[in-house]
Amino acid sequence: MLWDAFIQRLADWLYLHDALGRGRGWTIGVSGGPDSLIMLHALTALNERDGLGWRLTVAHLDHAMRADAEADASFVAAEADRLGLDAIIERLDLPPGSALSEDAARAARYEFFERVALTTDSEFVAVAHHADDNAETVLHRICRGTGLRGLSGMPARRALRPHSRVTIIRPLLWARRAEVEAICADRGLTPRNDATNQTGQFTRGRIRNTVMPLLAEHINPQIREAILRLAEQARWVDQHLEEAAARTYDALMISERPGLIALHITGLRRKPRIIQAQVVRRAVAALAGADVDLSFSHFDAALRIVEGGSGKETHLPGSVVVRRVYDRLEFRLHEETADAQSLEPTIIAMPGVTPLPSLTGRLRVDVVDVAEDLIAELRANARPNEEWLDLSRIRPPLVLRGRRDGERFWPLGAPGSKTINDFFSDEKVAPELRARVGVLCDQEGPIWVIPLRIDERVKLRPTTTRALRLRLENHLDGPAPA
Repeated sequence: MLWDAFIQRLADWLYLHDALGRGRGWTIGVSGGPDSLIMLHALTALNERDGLGWRLTVAHLDHAMRADAEADASFVAAEADRLGLDAIIERLDLPPGSALSEDAARAARYEFFERVALTTDSEFVAVAHHADDNAETVLHRICRGTGLRGLSGMPARRALRPHSRVTIIRPLLWARRAEVEAICADRGLTPRNDATNQTGQFTRGRIRNTVMPLLAEHINPQIREAILRLAEQARWVDQHLEEAAARTYDALMISERPGLIALHITGLRRKPRIIQAQVVRRAVAALAGADVDLSFSHFDAALRIVEGGSGKETHLPGSVVVRRVYDRLEFRLHEETADAQSLEPTIIAMPGVTPLPSLTGRLRVDVVDVAEDLIAELRANARPNEEWLDLSRIRPPLVLRGRRDGERFWPLGAPGSKTINDFFSDEKVAPELRARVGVLCDQEGPIWVIPLRIDERVKLRPTTTRALRLRLENHLDGPAPA
């Protein structure tokens, strides 16, 4: 009975989200954990129960980050075989002993899912986020700083990336973690368990295992339900504002073509500020995709252009430039990030020299013992394109990649963290230089926005005894001195 009711609730949810049609192709992302295992069995059972004729393919990416990774892959392959489904399993090719950050692993996973979906002609990629994951995501966004769209939580479905024909869908977004685990036990399923989910290794794990329990114990025992209610109400308001903004957007449209949108600025100025912000979001989404993450500071900068004089401009995430040209507000897609944001993740040798063709150079990394009385001298006498970091503050491996919209770091000497794009704006970094900026990360996040600034977290301190010297050689500004 428990299983039958679960399958029916899944069918109802899919119907509400226009995903119950017959003959569709599904790529099902399966890690082997309880959430993805139940999703796999439930979608298979629903397909058989209702004769939907779905083409189901199991996809599993071995991130090569855990000792049990090969066993996880074998388990997923066996489950797919037991259900009579094809499985596509791939292993990331990483150097021995290295690993990806949480964000890099997610990016690799979604890129793999899209390739599988396109190969198998799948309309959907199903991922197993549930209601508890959604609550934790909203809390995470609140802590980092978010707006109404971020408060709305995970979307039930969205394009996998801007302009992709593959849709990410979350069939278990209505279910609770305890319910999923109970059904696993009821069905006699023995999922794999990722030990990192129970530790503080990643931010989401800390929120799940430390922050949420503390809030439940000391503030509100129903904290997850409260956050989910907030997310639902935020989604209602956001949808209402989006509809109003759509009408305004259409009414004020002067020109819309690839790479350029122009709106009547006088009519926009008469609208409430919240509608103005939604119109800005809509224009950015039309040019750069709906996933572009706009913060309060981005909206504020754009709306200052609305109120300012002709010739003013600001740069937004997604390579969008907002400019006032007399009575027009123009949004242009600037091709400044063709190099930087398309950088393939590269594992950096530590120590060693790693070629970086995309940055027309190479990165030399040395481990150096330092004395306390030399630290100030090292800081003061660093060469161009050279930085010194506290080795004890770094969590290998080091990965060089392109920057991501909305990504934050704490610039050395700044009072706190900010997005990389806000850093560019504050430092008045020219668009042509932004195109040549890469991001060096460890498992905690960015440590050097190359070649501009390191993160406060990894700076040399009086207590530093071992340092990491990073030198970008033969860069666009010329070779570093020998």
